[in-house]
Amino acid sequence: MEVPSGVSYDSLYGRCGAYFESLPDVRAKNSSVRLRDYLVGAMALFALKYPSLLALDQSRTRDEERNLKKLFGLNRIPSDTSMREVLDEVAPQSLHGLFDQVNGQVAEQGHLKGYEVLDGHLLVPMDGVEFFSSTQVHCPYCQVKKSRSKNAAVHYSHAMLAAVIAKPDHSQVLPLGCEPISKQDGAKKNDHELQAARRLWERLWAAHKDKKFLHGGDALFANGPMARAIEQAGHSYLFTVKPDSHESLFAHRSGQGQYYKHYSQKVDKDHWSLEWSNGLALNNASADVRVGFVLLEVTDAKGKVSKFSWATNLKVSKRNVLEIVRCGRARWKIENETFNTLKNQGYQFEHNYGHGKKNLSNVLATLMLLAFLIDQIQELASKPFITVLKMVKTRRRLWEEFRAVFSYREVNSFKHLLATIAKSHSFSGP
Repeated sequence: MEVPSGVSYDSLYGRCGAYFESLPDVRAKNSSVRLRDYLVGAMALFALKYPSLLALDQSRTRDEERNLKKLFGLNRIPSDTSMREVLDEVAPQSLHGLFDQVNGQVAEQGHLKGYEVLDGHLLVPMDGVEFFSSTQVHCPYCQVKKSRSKNAAVHYSHAMLAAVIAKPDHSQVLPLGCEPISKQDGAKKNDHELQAARRLWERLWAAHKDKKFLHGGDALFANGPMARAIEQAGHSYLFTVKPDSHESLFAHRSGQGQYYKHYSQKVDKDHWSLEWSNGLALNNASADVRVGFVLLEVTDAKGKVSKFSWATNLKVSKRNVLEIVRCGRARWKIENETFNTLKNQGYQFEHNYGHGKKNLSNVLATLMLLAFLIDQIQELASKPFITVLKMVKTRRRLWEEFRAVFSYREVNSFKHLLATIAKSHSFSGP
């Protein structure tokens, strides 16, 4: 199958369809609906922000059914029940290569160049997020949390570790990949963010050998083994550190007696005071891991003082310290621009679209993140999308208009869909 080029909705969803077509289907050969249609159908669910699988299955108009087939290349539209059953058997790891293909297309079109920081690095903050929790529904891959209280309920959950490409002055984040934080096959113990990070990093390093990553994360990741792994792979890190979690690092910094200060930076209405040192031991147990240490003190217009600090394997200097700090603060984009958007901007990240007995919950979460990536690319690089978003003002309003046009007008492509919305807003009447 010919793989489409470009970064428009039509190109990228065409690329998704081609990728899904290539996946092995372990079902019986006489299955009436292709595996591709189940996966593309789930992507359509998230692309159009349907509230549930049932809504996608039962509330379709004639135009909507025709448009689903036309825009997403569906041969047959699966029922919500069969979609849950089939997607439950799909390994979420089989979908990870699609992140590489989509981001590779963004790079080919030249759009990643604007994300480079600190001499050619791509800033890749990561964080974990829980998207399913229940005291009743569970599967063998659920994380299990038991309270010490005798009569307390057992909590079952699913979470993922996600990594995005971000830049301090860019509104759009580009999900680079994700890894389920789930019990592994046959494991009795819960999975952990650090283990998930190792799996995710190794996959990203193998898939993007031509890239230099600046990995960002909270203080959990700022330990010797993780720092060594990143440096040995030829990449860099910028991790949050705190006095209570990195006592020896802060003690080394205080005892060193030599550090640099830069007091002249004003950012908006705040005053930034910067302090940095190089060559400090990350902790007593990892004395061989030497880091640059940066401390930022922010004083706002009311005199309130807040402090932030990071450790990095980059050499900190007056030339780059301000950019390092901006990148350190951009770690919050994984929470604000990614997880909060998925939870509050129409994607309904925490809604239980289906849990299943094996993989369904993780597969749907992965497909949602892929749909979010494609939306973010439109905000970054699609002039028709950017024009329409400016007209309707908010993402939520845009998704409402997407569904309205999709349900009651015949459209031949996403380009046609966007043009129809734009025309309705530019019409000034007689």
